[in-house]
Amino acid sequence: MPLQTRHRRRPALNMALALGVGILIDDILTVPLWVWSVASACAWVLAAAGRSWIPPRLLTVCLLLAVVGVGGLRYHQHTRLTPPHHVLHAADWGEWGLLTGCIDREPELRGVDAGRRVQLLLRAESWSPEADRAEAPGRPLTGLVAVTLRSPQLLDVADRLQLRCRLTRPQPARNPGAFDHRRFLALQGIHATASVAPGDVIAVEHLPNTFWRQRFMDPLRHQARRLLTAHLSGAPAGLLRGMLLGDGFAIPEDVAERFRLTGLAHALVISGLHVGLVALFFFTAFRLLRLPQAPAHVLTTIVLVLYALVTGLQAPVVRATVMAAVVMVGRALGRRGDVYNCLGLAALVILFLSPASLLTLSFQLSFGATLAIVALYGPLRQCLPRRWVDEEHFLGRWIVAPACVSLAAQLGTGPLIAWHFQQFAPISLLANLVVVPLLALSVALGLLTIFAGAIWASAAVPFAAANYLALMALLAVVELFARVPAWSTPKPDALFLVCAGLAALLAALAPRRRWARAALLLLALAWTNLWLWQRLFPPRHLEVVFLDVDQGDGAFLQLPNGRTMIIDAGIRSQRFDTGERVVVPFLRHRGVQRVDVVVASHPHADHIGGLVHLLEQVEVGHYIDSGQQYDSWTSRRIHELIRRKGIVYHRVAAGDSLAGLGGVGGLVLHPTAAFVAADGASIMGLNNGSVALRLDYGGTHILFTGDIEQETEPAMLAWGARLRADVLKTAHHGSRTSSGERFLRAVDADLAIVSVGAYNKFGHPAAEVVARLSDLGARICRTDACGAVSLQIEADGSWHVQPMIRVVP
Repeated sequence: MPLQTRHRRRPALNMALALGVGILIDDILTVPLWVWSVASACAWVLAAAGRSWIPPRLLTVCLLLAVVGVGGLRYHQHTRLTPPHHVLHAADWGEWGLLTGCIDREPELRGVDAGRRVQLLLRAESWSPEADRAEAPGRPLTGLVAVTLRSPQLLDVADRLQLRCRLTRPQPARNPGAFDHRRFLALQGIHATASVAPGDVIAVEHLPNTFWRQRFMDPLRHQARRLLTAHLSGAPAGLLRGMLLGDGFAIPEDVAERFRLTGLAHALVISGLHVGLVALFFFTAFRLLRLPQAPAHVLTTIVLVLYALVTGLQAPVVRATVMAAVVMVGRALGRRGDVYNCLGLAALVILFLSPASLLTLSFQLSFGATLAIVALYGPLRQCLPRRWVDEEHFLGRWIVAPACVSLAAQLGTGPLIAWHFQQFAPISLLANLVVVPLLALSVALGLLTIFAGAIWASAAVPFAAANYLALMALLAVVELFARVPAWSTPKPDALFLVCAGLAALLAALAPRRRWARAALLLLALAWTNLWLWQRLFPPRHLEVVFLDVDQGDGAFLQLPNGRTMIIDAGIRSQRFDTGERVVVPFLRHRGVQRVDVVVASHPHADHIGGLVHLLEQVEVGHYIDSGQQYDSWTSRRIHELIRRKGIVYHRVAAGDSLAGLGGVGGLVLHPTAAFVAADGASIMGLNNGSVALRLDYGGTHILFTGDIEQETEPAMLAWGARLRADVLKTAHHGSRTSSGERFLRAVDADLAIVSVGAYNKFGHPAAEVVARLSDLGARICRTDACGAVSLQIEADGSWHVQPMIRVVP
């Protein structure tokens, strides 16, 4: 079949791809609106005027370029064209005021006991700043605000609330590879958050919802929830509610964590798998009632639409419903069509209505898994012996076929999961083979429980009892599989993702096309060569990332010889562990499997707390500190891990040098024996016994000072010119007890990094320290404002700095 004919059979797929390209271009480049308008109009005019004289292939290109323009235009309009009174343009972030708005979605109850809270989405109507509320009425405000109410209240959709709160912007990613909460919410149209105490709910007005929802959808959802939990409780009830009704907040956190570790997170939320199971259940039921196929397909489609409405029109359900409806309506009309074209039509509808969906993980996983199954299922079966894939036999139908489906889905979603989470669960293939049948059984029994209970309450008991056994078996299987640890993987670059997508496409064509097999081999060789060249000839520069570890210190260094160093790692407390939440995820993001050198400035928890998790999870070669003795759980645990894991320990003092740093010079400037005694006693306090380290590369000097205070400065000034540094990690988070004027003049830094937590109770950094640094001409980067700060020093001594968050003056 000619190539052009095949393309004509898939116009929806081609248009969906073109629309997606336009969305990606505008997201990356932020193309002005007039450029999209002109480019799209020109492409449409050229395609319409040139139908008689432009060659067909070129005409197709013009049409696809026009669709690219529509995609960019639609995304720009959807995400960036907001009215002046939109919450995105609020100028009084962090100020107290009165917010009025209506609840847009069903409130979610989270937490347990005294920690219970309500998460709700408020469609703003007005905002009245507290500072000028007496002089002026509330001004109009539009947009969505995510509100956390720190006390459960009986609220419903459409209720109007008046809240005393502070509007805050969602936090962006503050460290490389960290979760970008601001972007995550922005893709859902949410640009502000607020946390409200119980006493700050000023007024609640219970307003009627739409007739359709108030009279039909809400009662149906509440009835289904009541029937599912009438005979089940605890983890089984929460899991069933999450799988059938989308109540993910009802699933216990420990259960959710086990599913994630096993690579089964898709089973926790309503996704294409659950919608497919619901569709299979109803289609089978209609066929058992002896309905012909066409009416059965139409009725199943209607049920899926109702199911999407009952579950609150959650994005994954809508996507899966559209995909299933396109296929089923086509079957009902007797037009089986092309599967790729059906998927393209579903994507086209979704992206035009909600263009930001393309950038969400759920959209990518849904279509990635579906396309991979369609494209790779056949080729995978062809790789196996014929007797294994014979569907007449038990092995082929119940083992090999599901395994091929699961493997195809894993291949389609694996690169995306590695990109977003930097992990791979090797047990997930086997786990899916066991869990999916149990999941299907639980969904079927859950639906039977709802229908039977709606007719006669006692009739639901046997189905609920059977479902309890199925759910407990599901939980037990997942707990067993969760004992197999997931592998951490480096975050793949864009080149790897592009190559993975091309490889999947070529693998689908390889069994039938010789050129595809050759291209697949060529692609594998080309990517392998690029990967090897990057490893054999890495860039020879020194990179320092001053991590944002809240009120603490933490820095990562990539040395020119490829080795790595960590200097401090932030705090560990009951509330927050920076090692677990910041440092180790950052290392996984960078693909670092081993830290060659760890330097602990001093044994206070805000510097070494995160090192506990680091030493537990990551291979470490050498551990360096000043030898101070400190009786704390954190310090004892670290030295226990050093002994148990065979990490080489070094105690350093002023005058010692660090070797083997790939051309980077390392000189220890502090402490002297006057500050840390031979027996490890801290003569003038732990802060003043901090390790002060100067690193030199290409003529550029970086000075790490730990928490030294002014008592140490005479000893530091004795180093004379060797104290001079281009970059200073400011001592003790900018405390007024450190960074004296003589010391700062001697250092004479061009860049000062202040590692400090936002709104910290200590008032760091002190205004006088900031003033001293500014008067000396130093550029100041604060982690509470800038997030992590990346510094790259070239071999010739040139350097440039890149804050994670750009601060607008």
